Amino acid sequence: MDKKLLNVENLTMKFGGLVAIDNLTFSASKDQITSIIGPNGAGKTTVFNCLTGFYKATAGSMFLNKENERLNLKKFSDFKVAQKAGVARTFQNIRLFPQMSVLENLMVAQHNKLMDASGFTILGLFNARSFVNKEKEAVEISKYWLDIIGLTHRADDDAGDLPYGDQRKLEIVRAMCINPHLLCLDEPAAGLNAKESAELNKLLLFIKKEKKTGILLIEHDMSVVMEISDHVVVLNYGKKIFQGSAHETKKSPAVIEAYLGTEE
Repeated sequence: MDKKLLNVENLTMKFGGLVAIDNLTFSASKDQITSIIGPNGAGKTTVFNCLTGFYKATAGSMFLNKENERLNLKKFSDFKVAQKAGVARTFQNIRLFPQMSVLENLMVAQHNKLMDASGFTILGLFNARSFVNKEKEAVEISKYWLDIIGLTHRADDDAGDLPYGDQRKLEIVRAMCINPHLLCLDEPAAGLNAKESAELNKLLLFIKKEKKTGILLIEHDMSVVMEISDHVVVLNYGKKIFQGSAHETKKSPAVIEAYLGTEE
């Protein structure tokens, strides 16, 4: 039996009288890409905000199933979801530190483990062995991901000086530096040209296959969704109207009408 990495059941999010998410149930598996699609305002980003602790869901449950542990995501607030549960995310708008170097942006993602190694004291300033070892490890992890996305030669350049497509990839591997169980990507293909989208697909498939990381993907670029998704969940006005494979989704009358457009 396939043990799901993420189980979301009857998730509801209300803002006053507005129901943004209405009794949503879906699951996501380890080393699979699950895409959440739907028209603007369908509630896709709200789902991410609930999963990652930015919003407290009005009702429902969200559980992350790690090796021998089942974590209730509703108990964690924002940064603790990444730190304790291993859920990382990116946003619609790029949130790199543009005046820090490419390498430094990846090091920042590993701040928590470096602080743990320092004992939250001045040990780091005195080159305590625990801190030095963790710092070396963080640098190696950063260099590994820069090599994967072909940016080793730009390691010392300001992140803000990178081409847009490279900034997108850098943001994704920054999230991967914490070795997450679940990676939530909010429209990573937005603004990319065809070549950059192809590179994005290659990166996400690498993360899925080689790192065995579960990926939740919100995306409007249907070519990306259809090419790399293992499972698709379709929302409209906060409700789930369909779920299935990419092939099944493309042929669903409900999806064609609500999202892909009706055929003439």
